[in-house]
Amino acid sequence: MRGFLKNKPAFNQLLIVAGVTLMSLFVIGAIGSLIVSFVAGVPFSEMADTKNWNYSSPKTIFVVRGMLLVQFFALCVIPSYVAARLFGENNSRYLGLRPPSNLIYFVAGVALLLFSTPLVGWLGELNKNIQFPSGIESWMQEKENEAGETAKGLLSLRTPSDLLMNIFFIGVLAGVGEELLFRGVIQRILIRLFKNNWAGILVAAFVFSAVHFQFYGFVPRFLLGIFLGLIYWYSGSLWPSILAHTIYNSAQVILVYYNPEMITKDNPVETANLLVMALISAAISIGIIWWMKTKSTTAYKEVYADDMKPYKDHPF
Repeated sequence: MRGFLKNKPAFNQLLIVAGVTLMSLFVIGAIGSLIVSFVAGVPFSEMADTKNWNYSSPKTIFVVRGMLLVQFFALCVIPSYVAARLFGENNSRYLGLRPPSNLIYFVAGVALLLFSTPLVGWLGELNKNIQFPSGIESWMQEKENEAGETAKGLLSLRTPSDLLMNIFFIGVLAGVGEELLFRGVIQRILIRLFKNNWAGILVAAFVFSAVHFQFYGFVPRFLLGIFLGLIYWYSGSLWPSILAHTIYNSAQVILVYYNPEMITKDNPVETANLLVMALISAAISIGIIWWMKTKSTTAYKEVYADDMKPYKDHPF
């Protein structure tokens, strides 16, 4: 019965997506973890003890990549697929997996994220200086360190094959999976909830940044989420935002590969120079967004036309 929940209130759909995602993480995540543990030959208890992972061990790297793959399916692909089946009459159309209104949006989307890099970097520096209550700050720092150690473990690998693997696991999987869930499903439902594309994009970007549990990068990731949401909305297609997200992540991987000192160097650019670059970056980003808006043919009624139709029984 495809789309039998499409007429449910948007808030109810959000609760259903949250429930499906948690269930998928619990069931698929557990099964996937056991498979990774068996294939890697690493006891499950040892896998769970992330603080003592030895990133110089090939087994640990295999485990990290295996868990990224499990996360890709459990957190992103399966919940997105289930949501599309429950809330839409056509999976691809519901998730926005259709050609954009103009192919130039592929170029514009990639350009927006790449040209925004100095602005994102400057916001990252400001974010690091935000003061939090000591109890909260210690918890946030612990989460940041865990994520940082995993990233360093993968990005410190120095062979060409490791570079390609990192591009796939960090660039491609995140670019595809996160866009399916956060833009294809969550942003779509939030825009319907608020009846306003900007409100839906902002809240979806907030959720996108928050679930990473890397709070010292919350603000720049929030901005990237907004940009990705705008790319999706103005182009009328999820593909440009998937491509932009994938290329942005992959570019970071490649940059670190050829500049390994970036892993440990906190601020390679002087703050004054970074501010100037950020202002130029902001001006270019605003210009690209304005261009996308003027060329956009996206209309709320068209995007949500299927949601407004009465449900009719469809076979699986």
